[in-house]
Amino acid sequence: MSFASAIRSLNALKRRRVIRDYVVIGAVAATAYMEPVFTEDLDVVVLVDTDDEYRQVFQRVAEYAEGREGMHYLFSGIPVQMFPSTTKPLYRDTLEKAHPARVGGLRVKVAAPEHLALLYLEAFRDKDKLRIVRLLGVVDRNLLRTLLERFDDERGTLARRLQTLL
Repeated sequence: MSFASAIRSLNALKRRRVIRDYVVIGAVAATAYMEPVFTEDLDVVVLVDTDDEYRQVFQRVAEYAEGREGMHYLFSGIPVQMFPSTTKPLYRDTLEKAHPARVGGLRVKVAAPEHLALLYLEAFRDKDKLRIVRLLGVVDRNLLRTLLERFDDERGTLARRLQTLL
């Protein structure tokens, strides 16, 4: 059981054209920018353009997965949660602006630190707050501000949350 094995499975799905593209988000992506943190699952955004494509892709993914646990598919014993890029504009932008990285020696796209910070600001659990603070050491503050302007709600919820951590 390893994240590298799960990523190997996702890369195979991409080669087989089951999925067109994906980007790792969450704690595994954050390890590209800071000390590793404990996590039990792998979170990815999968590129889809329509709800129909979403249903088709996820039906095909299910054929290759070892099983399911709630919202997660199991690959190499690792729970993998897949979010369609159509769910929110931030997901699509995260995928389009992803950075190349290596996890367990495998090439993979990971969310840029600024996008990770926004995703953590949305969830804003205690563990997310700690990760945001750690990421602040590597983010481009101007880019983060630009992304906040693009993706924050009309009440400025994400900006307010960030301000409480500065």
